[in-house]
Amino acid sequence: MASKKQILWDDGERVLSRERGSGEGSVLAVRPALGQPLPATLARLAHEYSLRADLDPAWALQPTSLERTGTRVRLLLDDPGGEPLSRLLVAPLAIETCLQMAADMAKALGHLHQRGLVHKDLKPQHIFVHCHDGAARLTGFGLASRVPRERQAPTPPETIAGTLAYMAPEQTGRMNRSIDSRSDLYAFGVTLYQMLTGSLPFSANDPMEWVHCHIARLPMPACERVATVPPMLSRVVMKLLAKTAEERYQTAAGVEHDLRRCLDNWRRARQIETFTLNEQGAIERLLIPEKLYGREHDVQTLIDAFANVVQTGAPALVLVSGYSGIGKSSVVSELHKVLVPTRGLFAAGKFDQYQRDVPYSTLVQAFQGLVRTLLGKRAEVLAGWREALLRALEPNARLITDLIPELKLIIGEPPAVPELEPQQAQQRFLKVLQRFIGVFARAEHPLTLFLDDLQWLDAATLDLLEDLLSRAETPHLLLVGAYRDNEVDGDHPLSRTLNTLRSAGVRIDEIRLAPLAGAHIEQLISESLRCPPASIVTLARLVLDKTAGNPFFVIQFLHALVEEKLLTYEPERNRWRWDVQLINGKGYTDNVVDLMVGKLARLPLETRQALQQLACLGNVARFDTLATVLDVPVPRVHPALWPAVRLELVERQDGAYRFVHDRIHEAAYSLIAETERAQMHLRIGRLLALQTQGERREEAIFEIVGQLNRGAHLISLRAEREQLAEFNLLAGQRAKASTAYTSALTYLGAGAELLGEQGCDNRHELGFALELNRAECEFLTGQLALADTRLETLAERAVTTVERAAVACLQMDVYLLLDRSDRAVAVCLAYLRQVGIDWSAHPGDAQVRDEYQQVWTSLSGRSIEQMIDLPLMEDPAARATLDTLGKLFAPAVQSDLNLASLTICKAVSLSLQYGNCDASCLLYANFGRISGPRFGDYAAGYRFGRLGCDLVERRGLTRYEASTWLCFSIFVVRWMRPVRECRELLRRALNAAHRSGDLPYAAFAGNSLISDLLFIGEPLAEVQAQAEAGLAYAEKVGFGLVADFMRCQLALIKMLRGQTPTCGGFNHDGFDETAVEAHLAASADLALARGKYWVRKLQARYLAGDYAAAAECAAQAQGLLWVISAFFEEAEYHFYAALTLAAHGETDADALQRLGQHHAQLQVWAGLCAETFASQVALVGAEMARVTGQWLEAELQYEQAIQLAQDNGLPHIEALANELAARFYSARGLAKISRVYLRDARYAYLRWGAAGKVRELERRHRFLRVEEAQPNPTTTLITPVEHLDMATVLKVSQAVSGEIVLDRLIETVMRTAIEQAGAEHGLLILLDADIPYVAAQTRIGDGATQLCNAPLHTVALAESVLYQTLRTGENLCLDDAVADPLFAADPYVQQRGARSILCLALMNQARVAGALYLENNLSAGVFSPARLAVLRLVASQAAISLDNARLYRDLAEREAKIRRLVDANIIGIIVWSVEGEIIEANDAFLRMVGYTRDELLSGSVHWRDMTPPAMRENSDVALATAIRTGRAQPFEKEYIRKDGGRLPVIVGLAAFEASQQQGLAFVLDISERKLAEEQVREGERRYRQVQTELAHANRVATMGQLAASIAHEVNQPIAATVTHANAALRWLGAQPPNVAEVEQGLRYIILDGNRAADVLGRIRALIHKTPPQRQPVSLNLLIEDMVGFSRGEALKYGAEVSVELAADLPFVVADRVELQQVLLNLIINSLEAMAITAEGQRRLLIRSEALGDNVQISVSDSGPGFACEQPEQVFTAFYTTKSTGLGMGLSICRTIIESHGGRLWAERNEPRGARVVFELPRCVDQ
Repeated sequence: MASKKQILWDDGERVLSRERGSGEGSVLAVRPALGQPLPATLARLAHEYSLRADLDPAWALQPTSLERTGTRVRLLLDDPGGEPLSRLLVAPLAIETCLQMAADMAKALGHLHQRGLVHKDLKPQHIFVHCHDGAARLTGFGLASRVPRERQAPTPPETIAGTLAYMAPEQTGRMNRSIDSRSDLYAFGVTLYQMLTGSLPFSANDPMEWVHCHIARLPMPACERVATVPPMLSRVVMKLLAKTAEERYQTAAGVEHDLRRCLDNWRRARQIETFTLNEQGAIERLLIPEKLYGREHDVQTLIDAFANVVQTGAPALVLVSGYSGIGKSSVVSELHKVLVPTRGLFAAGKFDQYQRDVPYSTLVQAFQGLVRTLLGKRAEVLAGWREALLRALEPNARLITDLIPELKLIIGEPPAVPELEPQQAQQRFLKVLQRFIGVFARAEHPLTLFLDDLQWLDAATLDLLEDLLSRAETPHLLLVGAYRDNEVDGDHPLSRTLNTLRSAGVRIDEIRLAPLAGAHIEQLISESLRCPPASIVTLARLVLDKTAGNPFFVIQFLHALVEEKLLTYEPERNRWRWDVQLINGKGYTDNVVDLMVGKLARLPLETRQALQQLACLGNVARFDTLATVLDVPVPRVHPALWPAVRLELVERQDGAYRFVHDRIHEAAYSLIAETERAQMHLRIGRLLALQTQGERREEAIFEIVGQLNRGAHLISLRAEREQLAEFNLLAGQRAKASTAYTSALTYLGAGAELLGEQGCDNRHELGFALELNRAECEFLTGQLALADTRLETLAERAVTTVERAAVACLQMDVYLLLDRSDRAVAVCLAYLRQVGIDWSAHPGDAQVRDEYQQVWTSLSGRSIEQMIDLPLMEDPAARATLDTLGKLFAPAVQSDLNLASLTICKAVSLSLQYGNCDASCLLYANFGRISGPRFGDYAAGYRFGRLGCDLVERRGLTRYEASTWLCFSIFVVRWMRPVRECRELLRRALNAAHRSGDLPYAAFAGNSLISDLLFIGEPLAEVQAQAEAGLAYAEKVGFGLVADFMRCQLALIKMLRGQTPTCGGFNHDGFDETAVEAHLAASADLALARGKYWVRKLQARYLAGDYAAAAECAAQAQGLLWVISAFFEEAEYHFYAALTLAAHGETDADALQRLGQHHAQLQVWAGLCAETFASQVALVGAEMARVTGQWLEAELQYEQAIQLAQDNGLPHIEALANELAARFYSARGLAKISRVYLRDARYAYLRWGAAGKVRELERRHRFLRVEEAQPNPTTTLITPVEHLDMATVLKVSQAVSGEIVLDRLIETVMRTAIEQAGAEHGLLILLDADIPYVAAQTRIGDGATQLCNAPLHTVALAESVLYQTLRTGENLCLDDAVADPLFAADPYVQQRGARSILCLALMNQARVAGALYLENNLSAGVFSPARLAVLRLVASQAAISLDNARLYRDLAEREAKIRRLVDANIIGIIVWSVEGEIIEANDAFLRMVGYTRDELLSGSVHWRDMTPPAMRENSDVALATAIRTGRAQPFEKEYIRKDGGRLPVIVGLAAFEASQQQGLAFVLDISERKLAEEQVREGERRYRQVQTELAHANRVATMGQLAASIAHEVNQPIAATVTHANAALRWLGAQPPNVAEVEQGLRYIILDGNRAADVLGRIRALIHKTPPQRQPVSLNLLIEDMVGFSRGEALKYGAEVSVELAADLPFVVADRVELQQVLLNLIINSLEAMAITAEGQRRLLIRSEALGDNVQISVSDSGPGFACEQPEQVFTAFYTTKSTGLGMGLSICRTIIESHGGRLWAERNEPRGARVVFELPRCVDQ
């Protein structure tokens, strides 16, 4: 039989229960609450068991055994009796009880601390009270620490071990303080607070809020929360709850002393007198306060920097510098408290001087900590992080998981990343790493990244930090770096990087920590020794002399004095004692490392050896690594290092041991003799290599190689040296993959040195790989000369095609970077000759033709599209050759078009022969550059280009994805499709470039976009903004070629917009034509940039009318046509070169031939895409007709050019065509016609945004300047028109009227007003419901207008001037406000001495809409009449435009809301017509009715057809209402779905105002609601059925209880029947038979039979399951029946049953059987309740009476009454006091009575027993 157990508590993780022991007594058992407990839970139980020897049963629940049965574990504890304190805390405890318990608890806690243990999880569940001996005992030691002081890392609150509600502030890891015995006193304070008040001092909803409460919020004093708590006792509690340990009680003994004093006072006088707290609480060991001395300003600087990051989001850098031990890390750790309210994240890493070659080791360390904290999050939280990480990292997550393998536990195993060119790979890696950091640095959780010991940082991390901060693309990041400034001089890489960042404008806050001053040391010693400052002055001076004020040295020096017993505590005098002379005589060193060496030397030998091994491994090492190098099991590592842990030399954290300070690390390393260090590192490296195999070795390769390389000179065996060379190759490749090229060079160089010359010959592949990787890293670090030399050597050593190709490709990269494209071409051609491809650097056209034909031969009749199914290229040599051809293409384009053509054709042929590979995609995309321009087959080029893109998308060949999309867009698609359709391809290219880190191609795509925008005449202002952004990007990524492209395009744009001094010239600030041309001519590699430049200059000179200069530019461009072939600049050249020729009007055969050639080329392109080129063809044709005198043809062609340009949205071509047509008609003397065309030309140029060209036209044609803008009819112009500068007016009018975005319009108005008026500052005042507010303000010199929405009183202005303008609508111009008698009294005028004020009313439709307020206080009379006229026009135009803009904004907002509603697809929305057609519908509606959009568009979806015939009438009524009133109320109907099903919906209709024949309808699917309603109805039916079943079951059960009584009732008539039958037989047997007596007996038998039948009928009626039948019922008769029915039961219980029935009791309408059940239940309950009452006192009374409109029945007994305090509780379902009852009887009774409209209740039956009463409404018919 199972033993009974009592659950004492269950916290969800563990269960504590009291169980029967093996003997007579009981035991306590702790077991996991879950069937599959977490490892941490089992570890806690094991840890508690391991402490059994330290736990005394007098004050602790001592573990006796840890039982493991299969997967079940339980910890058995001694049972001293009692119960957990938590079971008593349902209400505040009595003061005396509380004090007695608290004193006993403090005593037990003191014993714990005396054993050197810290509990770390003290709470009421872990405190046992009311033990057999009256003492209190502690338990729950699963987290207890033997370390007297340990530091808690700032992990997420969810993962902190302990209980948040009772956790000391320092346990949260956010206080920069250690955990010690005083942390338990805080938890004790929380417990005591709960005992006194019945509640916790804080309440919180989530873990981080708990942390914030403990570290920042003050609890309400206990005496304020509960008035009965004595104030003195409340002070004790509040001292325990102090935020810093120094302000709390220092020992449990001190708390116990004060609590017992309070107890004595309370027992004596029921009050507690005031006394000084903690008089007996001295700590007998030295405890240095963990607070910062003299660092307040430094900490505040750091906090302010973090606050700025939170507010602005901009990343920031703070540098903290100072000597080792000065307190840099401690200052930074003060940030933890600030991070809590913002839920900020903190990641920290420390550089290791012995691991400088491990790339990103410190960043990895920092983010490993963050990733590990994520693994402790709840599943739903972790899912959110997983999604964010995948979104940021895909498809390149593998780059990060290679660095941080733990990340795989969150995002899974990512796929391999495609291989890229080295420079692209570097950019990709940096980009992905930035995105990874960005996941943690968000507005909702800013990130502080602390990197310590920057003086030892690796080159890769340094580059990354520079990139992070200079680009400022990672917001919400505070980067804090600490370094030893005495080890960082001007030549240190860190100094150079900081100088670069400063010159780039990056803000760097610097904190330089100085040594502690004497006063601070005095304060530290005074607080540590708890003695007056005056008494320690001499000691403080000595400490300062020895330590130079270094905080770490100060603390270690004081501890050394204690260890040497030169600083001792005297308990009897409660003070510390020292002798300065003895200390001086000891001869302490001034070097902290020497001091630490002495301290380490006193440790046990085993500990010293373990510390030496740890020092060799670095600042930190994992348990398993230490176990490997110590050659012991992991459990043996901990005791070996335990003495060092106790002395706080090392700390145990996150499965690793780490040195507490660098100086301890240095001291431990110095314990190893220098001659033995190499051997020790070699031994460690060998062990690590032996213990780590496969993938684990690859992950640990840096650690293994770092150890082995330090002892490499001791390795003599060739095989081992070769293996180490392999290890170095692997480390170098891993470092290179992480773009840590400097570190990679170190490893690769070490590997090459190990191998030596002989090794390179014997292990050719290994030696070649080492040298090739070295050359690549030298190239990537800018050491081009070294790389070149190494590659030349490698070229001679290469023996395979693949090796030769690899060398050739890298050589080409080097030469291209050296601007030696000729050498790059030569290297590649040399390689190609080795593989049988013999080309010259300048091949002929025939060779190109042959190679082109070879492509079609290779196709062998297959279609181009079928080539996607070719197998992937497996032949290594072919792949290598194709990669080489891909490399050759770029320099070939720069040097010779035929060579570039050969390259493409050969690459395509190789792909068709050997299969596809990554390079195939790019070369297919470029095939159109050959097939179209050279051979006229543009369609083939398009098909091959499409093939390249399909290979990227469908076959996953993504290495050249960005360049493939870009080349397809630039060189193929834009010639065959309208340019605007190319935007999507460019977007894909940009996205792919950013995703893969291919930043040069991203810049190239940006430039191509600008070329497109210029070609199709997009507004120049927008194009300029795009071009400036593109130029900035190209300069940032260092792509000089694209930057050159961009500068030329930007120069043309600025010229056209009038931002250059002369029309047609590029010279302006930052651009010098002569210098640019010299720069472009200086290198053959800039041929493409040179060609593009001369085309842009040709455009500029032609549009300026400088045709001679344009002809020179055309000649320059013609010589570079080969290089700009297939770029849009080629089309621009042919167009403008043709127009330049025509402008000269030459009619000789050569000129006409050249003109015809240009025209023919444009016609070819127009045949491919008329939308793009037809207008140009027509315009050149018009000019040709003009030159050749074909006037009519010219007229037709000009008109056609204009019309085509208009139709295709090309305003610049339209403008130019109008200008040339005007010139044509003017030359023919048709001046009026010419003017019309000129006006149209000017207008088109204006639309384009070419203000410079407009000015040039106006300069040449004065009539264009005198056109006046018509003033608004409501504007009064007082100033004569001649005062107006018409150009200014036009500019202002166009700027203001052309803007519809409200914010930009306001900015335009303000900028224009300030410029035109000559005002110092201005305000725009607008009216909102006649209340003025400030919409904008600006001041001369400010960069931008400040948009606002501020009340008038928040700004300074002359309000009297403003209000007069607003009220009268008149403009006010004050030449000198101070002297104006009307306004001189204005307070603003008096205070500011205001001079010139202009206030213009903004009038719209005779209504004042606001005012423009301008002011200049420098002089009087600033606002001249000319300026006034312009400003009045500005004001009138602005008033209209502001209203329009506001209307536009409101309209846009409404449209956006409607669009969001439609697109959200939450409800169905349709556009209907009266005829029944559904014109438009969103996806939600189509899903509802099952139709597709194609069916909708075909017109086959009609709402009438979908409406069931029975419902059409309602639909027609609603439709008629909507047509008549504009809308109809929502109504329910059904739609017939396409599949024939019915869909219940709610429909609302609204008709369009413009046409009542169409409108909008919303359709809401209510099928779920209908289903729910049906389910509710079914539920109600089932509920009633269950209720009936339950009532029936209860009746049957009751009848079972009455079995004896029923038997008695039935037996009586049966027995009488038998008796009478026997009598009748006797009378019949008499002689003669007595017939009369027989007859009488038979009558009695009939009566007895009827009696039995009546009894059985009543029983059957009670247990029969029939529906309720309500009818008038006499309750008196019903009572009599039930009393009779239960008579036998009453006899069984010996109870006296009596009734008091009211005469003439009204009937009630009820179900007789249900009321019988109620009465029977109440009678049986009463009889059973009286069973324990003495015989003779068991009385049952049933009473009926009429009370008003009700009839009341009561059943009273003389039993014990109700066991519960509240009688209502007995009616709760399943409440019972019987051992066998279900507890449903009274609940069912109440349900029955209430269903009859009555009520049932219970009450006490005085003087003894219980009474149950029910009342029912009387029958209304009586």
